[in-house]
Amino acid sequence: MTRSLCTSCGLRSRYCQCHLQNSTAPNANANSDNGERAFKLTPASFCVFYLLYTLAMFGFFLILYMGAVFPDYILKGVCNLEVFADSFSISNASNANATADWNVGFTTRNPGNGCKVSLRTIKSRLLRGNKLLSESSTPDYFGLLVTGKLNDVPVPYAVFKTVATPRKGVVWDIRVEVVTSVKINGRAGHGDGFLIVTCRDIPVNFTADPTGNVNGSLIGYMRPCEYLVQEEYTDPSF
Repeated sequence: MTRSLCTSCGLRSRYCQCHLQNSTAPNANANSDNGERAFKLTPASFCVFYLLYTLAMFGFFLILYMGAVFPDYILKGVCNLEVFADSFSISNASNANATADWNVGFTTRNPGNGCKVSLRTIKSRLLRGNKLLSESSTPDYFGLLVTGKLNDVPVPYAVFKTVATPRKGVVWDIRVEVVTSVKINGRAGHGDGFLIVTCRDIPVNFTADPTGNVNGSLIGYMRPCEYLVQEEYTDPSF
């Protein structure tokens, strides 16, 4: 006899009588209902998913940010490197052309914190106010190793050739900009990149001796310099 489902739920027709159904269909329907309920998006589950998404995006951008500022953190936060313009002199003065070579000396300071910083000059430029006076690509003037055991480490001159030179008077607004490669090794970490040094408002006194030779000297104490740290050198104009 052909079996057919009764109209009442869960019963099967057998010999004109209804009996409880042995089929797994109700259980399948129940599991289907449970599955629908399990994947139903409730306000609470939406909040959980949104929170997880927000945390994931925050972690992603934090990693990108740390990658961008890591060299600067190593230098300023851990190595605490300081750069100063500490001397000025002129050489190869020409009275006929009123020009001379300007030599700017630097000092780097690394108060004993176990870091070793190596700097090598790529190029430098000399400005008075916003006017460019001279530009040079000086090889390895910053090639000294800076260690925590040495408080003040003199760095050789950045030399600017045949700059128009006053015979006397004070110039207050000299600015020197230097690009160097930098390499850091120490207990806190290591890395490399580029250091963009800017020394602003360097005051220089120009004088002439009785024979007409012009001299220049820094007024007062050494001048602190600012610097930025970059992973890549991206400014082709400087």
